[in-house]
Amino acid sequence: MSTELLKDALDFDLLADVFVTESISASPAELHGQLCGYLASGVRLPLEDWLTMVVEFCDIGSWKEEASRRVIVELYTATLTLFQNGDYGLVPTIADEDAPLSERGLTLAQWSHGFLAGYGLSGRKENLSEETKQVLRDFANVSSMQADMQDLEDSNDNEADLTELVEYARLSAMMLYSEHHDVQLDAEQRNSNLVH
Repeated sequence: MSTELLKDALDFDLLADVFVTESISASPAELHGQLCGYLASGVRLPLEDWLTMVVEFCDIGSWKEEASRRVIVELYTATLTLFQNGDYGLVPTIADEDAPLSERGLTLAQWSHGFLAGYGLSGRKENLSEETKQVLRDFANVSSMQADMQDLEDSNDNEADLTELVEYARLSAMMLYSEHHDVQLDAEQRNSNLVH
């Protein structure tokens, strides 16, 4: 499956619609962050365990719609595949570019909070590299900015800063994942990564 099709499964609005259908009050961005943090920690997360985590996170007994469960399965599959294929195609599930800057900033802070929670839930706390510790500190800083993000005004400077933060989060998650897993780059991807 192409990277673009995989990214479609990470669409914030798609996940938000599931949360509305299922009467879930939690943040879709935080849920995806939790998945990314757990996977990036290097601990294996089978699909069934992920589905159990989602039900607990969302505080629901079961799915009202089978289509909702399918979206959650696709979120897991796409995220894991984007981590594994090594083309650095993973993107945080946050509000898209049509949303106000404040909403995009808030959802990035929620994603960062989820990432920390997922990393913590994995139980991986020993022998962390200095880079990993720094990334986790940075994510904690972004997570603590939820109130500030809600007041973020639309401006070119703020837009540039937020774009940079999103890119940092994306690349940092991939870096942490690649510390613990072999990623499968094909020759073309290896060559294009050398150019960047």
